[in-house]
This record gives sequence, structure tokens and C-alpha cells, in this order.
Amino acid sequence: MIGLLAVLIIFVPSFWHSPAAWAAASYEDGLKQLADGVAEGAAKAKKKRLAFLDFSDSKGAPTPVGRFLAEELGTQIMVAGELTVIDRTLTYSTLEKLHVDHVDSDHAKSVRRAAKAIRADVFVGGVILETPDGLQVTVRLISPSNAQPIGATRGMLPKSGPLTALFKKEESPKPIANVESPKEASQPVGLGTHRNEYYEMVIRSITLQAGRAKVDLTVENLSRRDLKILCHLQETLLKDEQGTIWHQGVEHNREGLCTRGVELAPRRKERAVLTFHRPSDSSASQVTLHFHEKSPRRDASFAIDGLKVGPSPEPAPTTP
Repeated sequence: MIGLLAVLIIFVPSFWHSPAAWAAASYEDGLKQLADGVAEGAAKAKKKRLAFLDFSDSKGAPTPVGRFLAEELGTQIMVAGELTVIDRTLTYSTLEKLHVDHVDSDHAKSVRRAAKAIRADVFVGGVILETPDGLQVTVRLISPSNAQPIGATRGMLPKSGPLTALFKKEESPKPIANVESPKEASQPVGLGTHRNEYYEMVIRSITLQAGRAKVDLTVENLSRRDLKILCHLQETLLKDEQGTIWHQGVEHNREGLCTRGVELAPRRKERAVLTFHRPSDSSASQVTLHFHEKSPRRDASFAIDGLKVGPSPEPAPTTP
């Protein structure tokens, strides 16, 4: 433990600069100094093989800028030639195979298995905070043995160079609606919809068969990266008008969203089915879907209410 604290104490101060100095630095200089800080921390911790993770925002969500900077920093370190940077595709495919959506202490055992499979000595993660002076980037070295940080470095990057195009794309204004000649409002799709920054879920129909409720839905990947949508089996449920809960069973959901999940490329849409046991004493014709995620957002949840049990209002679309 003393050794780990020493790494943190030595590693962080050696890379601290004033905001004014960072504001004047170029993107290339800032990236190089961050890479030097990571390399110095890895050397002090005696780590040679680095597995980079997508950098996130302050809420822990990955962003296009975060993914880009993780790739840039890994490339900078790899070009220097002193350390080995593991292919990010291999890293994420291995983590996904072991059902690890976050490298943290809650997944310590699986993290150790993933590190062993790709022969990673340390994981490298980061957090990005947007400030008036630019991007404050905190990079952490994370031990595979317990998924805890063993070192960190922090720096500032200006919104210049290759970052300019990324921020322009994110900040591009939305088209202004024509208020003079409004178009006829489009008809709602399906029974209900939930949309977040990662995907859109549309409930197409809920039908009853032999004491079971079959929920037919589609999910579309709205992000710019491959996405896996996975939910908690026991915590994803229906609740009817009387407050009675309709649970899922493994036997009817072996290929469902809460057991295998759905993997989607950017802008792809796929159909999925959830099957719930309908209690014998329930005669409700309207329910609420309570959806509890495991991926892409761990432990996020939402509800889609006012869902009528009955035939589909329209046929479910096929995958484009």
C-alpha cells in the first residue's frame, strides 16, 4: 500500500501546470506532455503493456472526444516505442466477452481475467472536463489485480488542432422549424418510445398468449460506435394498472435483451422480444414497462407507461 501511495504522490505533482501555461500550449505539446506523464507513471509502477479505455465525461459516460483522445494518447505512447499499447478492439472485445462494462472494483474478478487474456499490465482510463481554458484531462493507471488506480496525471488541452472539427460537429445548431407553415404532426410510432444519447427503443406491440405477455420492440443505435444493449432480467418488468408486477422468466427469454442482449453497429436497428408471466388475477389492459440496464449504462433505468395490451398498430420494420 505504501508503494502504491508513493506512485500517486510522485506521479501527480510532476505533471501539474498552471492554467495560463496550458492555455498557451499547442494541442500537440499538450498531448505529448500527457503521454510523457503516463509513460513516467507506468515506468515507476513497472508496467510495460497498457490497455487504453475510452475516456469519459464527469458523469462517467464515454464521449466521441473521449474516445478520440484515448486513441490519440495511445498512439503517441506507442510511437515512442518504450511501452506496448494493446489494440483497443481486442481490449473491448475481451471485456465484452466477460460482461465487463466498467473497469472498477465491482468487476474486479472479471477485470483480472480480461487483463490475463490480453496480457495487460495496467489499464489506462481518463476523465475529461470542459473548462474556459480548454479540456482538463485526468488520466489514471488502473491495476488489473483490484481495478483500483495506482497513478494519475492531469493536464489541459486546447480546443484546437484535430479537436476543432469534433467540437464543431457537437455544437452545430439544430435546424429552425418553419413556424409560418407548420407541417401536419407526424403520427406516433408504436405504443411508446424511450430515447437517450445511446439508443432509441420503440414498443411495437404487447400481446397475450397462454398466460404470457409478449412485448415486441425495436432498438436503434444512435451513437457513433458499436453498442451492446443488455438489461437485468429480474428488474426489467411490467406493472399493470392495479400495481401487479409481471416478471420475466429465463425459460422464455434465453435469447432476449436481458440474457444475451443485442449488439448494434452505428445507426442499425433490430427487433427484440421480451416475454413476461401474466398473473392469473390480472385483467389489466394497460401496463408500464420498467427497463433496468446493464449496458451501455450500468444500472440506468427508465419507464415507458401507458402501453396498451393488444394487437400491433403496425408491422415491425426489418433491419435495414
